[in-house]
Amino acid sequence: MPDCRTEYLVTRNKQFFCMTIFFLFLSLSVKSQTVSVADFFGDRQAAVSLTFDDGIQEHYTLVAPHLNRYALRGTFGINGKFMGDIDDHFAPRLTWEECRRMVADGHEICNHSWSHPNLTAIDRRTLLVEIRKNDSIIKAETGVNPTSILYPFNATTPQVRTVCEEGKVGARLEQFGLGQRNSGCTAASIDTWLRQLINDRRWGVTMTHGIYTAWDQWDEPWVLWNFFRELAFKKDLVWVDTFSNIQAYVKERNAVTLTTRWCNDSFIITPVLSLDSKIFRMPLTLKVAGIEKNRYMKAVQDGKNLQVSYRGDYLTIDINPYGSPVAVSYMKEKTLEGKTMCVIGDSYVYNHGCPVSETWHYKLATKHGMKYQNLGQNGNSIAFERDSIYGAPLYKRYSIIPENADYILIIAGHNDAYLVNGDIDRQKVLCQRLDELLKGLKRKYSGAKIGWVTPWNVAYEGFPATINIIEEMCRKNDVKVLNAAYTSGINPNDPVFRSRYFQGKDDNAHLNNAGHNLLMHWGEQFVMGL
Repeated sequence: MPDCRTEYLVTRNKQFFCMTIFFLFLSLSVKSQTVSVADFFGDRQAAVSLTFDDGIQEHYTLVAPHLNRYALRGTFGINGKFMGDIDDHFAPRLTWEECRRMVADGHEICNHSWSHPNLTAIDRRTLLVEIRKNDSIIKAETGVNPTSILYPFNATTPQVRTVCEEGKVGARLEQFGLGQRNSGCTAASIDTWLRQLINDRRWGVTMTHGIYTAWDQWDEPWVLWNFFRELAFKKDLVWVDTFSNIQAYVKERNAVTLTTRWCNDSFIITPVLSLDSKIFRMPLTLKVAGIEKNRYMKAVQDGKNLQVSYRGDYLTIDINPYGSPVAVSYMKEKTLEGKTMCVIGDSYVYNHGCPVSETWHYKLATKHGMKYQNLGQNGNSIAFERDSIYGAPLYKRYSIIPENADYILIIAGHNDAYLVNGDIDRQKVLCQRLDELLKGLKRKYSGAKIGWVTPWNVAYEGFPATINIIEEMCRKNDVKVLNAAYTSGINPNDPVFRSRYFQGKDDNAHLNNAGHNLLMHWGEQFVMGL
């Protein structure tokens, strides 16, 4: 082990002794540096879990398609006793095959008890049967062990919770009733709730039952669908995920202990978390403040480079809270000098009506003495054949990249979002061809460092799903992705922002020179960390 000569410092602003400062200044100026866990994953301002009770078939036929359209994930509580009963007097119920399809789409199937009794009104033996029997059949039918519970009638006691939440991340204890016949929701009341949630930086859990059947039905279901759409275009502010994922993150965030120390030239962050890693499986987002201006950092955990994201006056890093200590250090200034960077994609790359020399990636290459080749094509797509003037889609066109490329940056997806729109079949085509593209790039350019930059989150139906597909396929193929939709600060839906930073007041795709300057440091951190 290297000789680590500094004292431990707690992340909550402890003062350094003079000797500690001396050693820290050997490599970095860090006396104001702090490390903390972001309130929510991805450093979002708030979080929302959409939960649905009673295993109603409308959850598959109506709700899930709208969630899928916007790449949102819901949590569906089911009662095993009633599954598959399409003649149920309350409402037709989900089948197990429908549940399996929902799980395949990323939704959570959780425990809502076997037969929906008031769990506070039954004996302990019956309570155990209600919970364990339902857990067992969900596991047997879907292959996934349920890790959360939605209490029937929202009724519980400390004694009931002790039994029901054993082996789980937790249970829904507070909820915002999302319905009309009983909860009386309107578009205005839902909007007020969401805005307050964001302002208060909280996690909100909604509770929905039926749409046209069951309890708390909707007379205007379009209000619910529009709420989903609103969430999709607020993903830069709001983390929308399953109940289990957000509950796991919150409990991990509150339980983890972070210590920091200097060891040679690295800032070592050691997470200690005693929760069950088989149940609490969420990565945590760290915020590192006090970084020297115009410097770039790398982070390594368990022998793997982590993505470091620039957020203005601090950085974020997603870590495994059960993993080895995270080593954070400044990157060498000459990392990129003399390297060849090829940038390929659509008009984001070609820069539409403005010179390529105004793009942030051209400026980055020039600043660092890189060889630069711009392979952008206006109107190009990742996956779909278009008019010949737009060129072959990227999954075919990528082979024009020179074989000596050291860095390959793909900036694409805007045109695919319009072509995909809300079409599930086209989403599947995009998944397949994006996977083919990424595998081809890694195979042909095995020595290159490859990164993907997503489009902005334009307020049009196809963008949330397209951005989600890019993230998922890049993760599957171990390609780093910079989510320009949620981390760049670029807001194509704000007319004031567009008039200042885009190439026209009605342009939602192409940045002008000032807009590209906003991305310079953000893009540098990404490229240097590939």
